[in-house]
Amino acid sequence: MDDRIIHDPHLEAMPDHAGPHYQVLREALVQNGMPVEQAVQALDNSWTMNHDARILAWNQQVADDAAAAQQQVPQQQMLEDPVPQAQPTPEVDGDDAEKKKPKMKDFDDATTVGNYIAPRPAQYALRRIEDFDYVELWYLTTEGCSDATQHQLTQHDDAFGLAKVDNMVTLKSFSSIRASKNVIPDAELSFRQMSMAKNAFIPLMAKYQWSEKAITAFAQLFTQLELHPLRQREFGERALITYQARVRREWHDQLKLGSAFNIGIINENLLQSTYKELLDQAQLLSLNEVSLPVCSSSLALANRLVRYPFFPFLLIICAHLTMLLAT
Repeated sequence: MDDRIIHDPHLEAMPDHAGPHYQVLREALVQNGMPVEQAVQALDNSWTMNHDARILAWNQQVADDAAAAQQQVPQQQMLEDPVPQAQPTPEVDGDDAEKKKPKMKDFDDATTVGNYIAPRPAQYALRRIEDFDYVELWYLTTEGCSDATQHQLTQHDDAFGLAKVDNMVTLKSFSSIRASKNVIPDAELSFRQMSMAKNAFIPLMAKYQWSEKAITAFAQLFTQLELHPLRQREFGERALITYQARVRREWHDQLKLGSAFNIGIINENLLQSTYKELLDQAQLLSLNEVSLPVCSSSLALANRLVRYPFFPFLLIICAHLTMLLAT
């Protein structure tokens, strides 16, 4: 199976997130307002959560393999074994029932809330990120978070709808499956909006346990876009934004097919063709704007001549008189 774990995660050791190999990730988190120490801790926490999940999956895989091996025991041997006597079901005492009750997690009574609380994006966007799906960056901008806040004021938390998850239909809250009617496509964002959304997107990737490989690739993508020399040219930023919009959606499409590429490597050929495409569109628009007044003037003159059928003859007479006076 493709999802089998090959290596025992119990043998894995946490990498040094304060080292040079994770500088890009740390800088992306620091740009979002995190101190360096907190950024390292966030990467440590993300790795630990992912590692714990891999250990649980590994243990389940070992148990499933053992159960499958047990089922392969010859039927004759199973018949020769004595039939085990039914054991009485132990009663659950009060102490066991108490242990199974959900318990509230503890908190540090010596700390206060931080100096900055990031705006909360829409549940729809958070669910898409949690599912490793494509989501428009607009949801992570100031405008998108403001739209989410206004929407939550009118949306009941107990409203549910049907959603398809892993080829299964399940109930989900409306707020997590309904896209905003005000969403702006990535290609139409400003460069500032894209940069601001990136600062929220990278930490959310770590929060929802995206792989460090994916987080690094996306951090490299946005860093190279912000530092690219094409920004200094007319329509350059628009080309970079359009490139990001197309490449990021293509990456998610290929990820579902198991053939995703390294999005952190800029394809300069594709970027230049995108830039040329935008230049051609701008030139065509400019030609249309220039030709429109000329066409309007021609139509106005034609209408005037139709209204005054003797107007051309008057022009001819005036021209002859001018020549006679000149002689």
